[in-house]
Amino acid sequence: MRLVCSSSALNEGLQIAARAMSTRTANPILEGILLEARMGQLRITTSDERLTILTRVECEVAEAGRGVIPGKLFIDIVRRLQDNPTVEISMNERFIFNIVSGASVMNVAGQDGDLYPALPMLSESSEFSLPQDSLRGMIEKTQFAIAVDDAREVLTGALLEISGGDATMVALDGFRLAYKRVKVSDVMDVIRAIIPGRAVGDLAKLLSGGEDAFATLSFGTNARLQVRLEKTDIYVTLISGEYINYRRLLPTSFKMRAVAALEPLRQCIDRAALMARESSSNLLRFRLHEGILEIESNSQLGDAHEEMPLEELDGGELTIAFNVRYMQDVVRTVDAEKIILNFNDSLSPCVITPENDLDYVHLVLPVRTGYSS
Repeated sequence: MRLVCSSSALNEGLQIAARAMSTRTANPILEGILLEARMGQLRITTSDERLTILTRVECEVAEAGRGVIPGKLFIDIVRRLQDNPTVEISMNERFIFNIVSGASVMNVAGQDGDLYPALPMLSESSEFSLPQDSLRGMIEKTQFAIAVDDAREVLTGALLEISGGDATMVALDGFRLAYKRVKVSDVMDVIRAIIPGRAVGDLAKLLSGGEDAFATLSFGTNARLQVRLEKTDIYVTLISGEYINYRRLLPTSFKMRAVAALEPLRQCIDRAALMARESSSNLLRFRLHEGILEIESNSQLGDAHEEMPLEELDGGELTIAFNVRYMQDVVRTVDAEKIILNFNDSLSPCVITPENDLDYVHLVLPVRTGYSS
């Protein structure tokens, strides 16, 4: 192997690949990075067996070859070579990598590339494409509701459903639910897959916001997902099992409806949260009455009270309490001038939507307190 590439492009490629690099594994080869030089490209592969990333960096290839180099060390070396425009990399028959950039020369012991696991294979895949910014938006608006640690493994991932002209992503953790639907080109197959939470977060960071940037998702019958971007392929092992029927959790009618300006509501919640986070209960108490929303919190250090006018209030009065973090997550991810809050009573879920996007839904369970509606 012998090649020359841009040091900045190589560093960028390594930062992408590092998201799948394994640091704690029973297979030591996965602590390395597979480098393959061929056809004007350096192919960089990392894997932790559940998540695999292959990204490509354009380069001048003088001699094709493949080998595995210690991952963390190689990333640190390249990061410290950014003062030089190019990096020369070669590997001899004993798998010793020679890295030259400017006056810097390093030799690193590697391993045979044939020892690295092959890329995951998809069987009988169904696929569809959508703009990367649409996919990223779905993820950013739902991933906070993925369960971090739950005996029900399916809740530690996000459900992606494709049917007809709709793509829907759903996440729930037993206390709240986030649901986002976007339009996509017609897909013949009905697709239903649970993507692990870690993979969801890593995927969001790799997606660009360009108007012409698309992501192609291929779903294999062997519980594999491949996401193809312009220069990067991501392979994910999906979570097996049946996801909760989230549609049954969403109320179909409400006794009370409030419309609030989002930015004043966000500010009120953030200020009241300062006191709520000082208590063990982490509660915010909402009181809706006479066109007014009052938000209260208290702790052993004191209490906070906020008040703001509502744009609309139909259905009487209500006092209801929520976990402060759940309400902060809602107002931080909604992008609208106004927000709609739907209620039934103090013990029933609150369903929240932006006024301008009814395809984006939050459900938040209240916290039982001594107050009642």
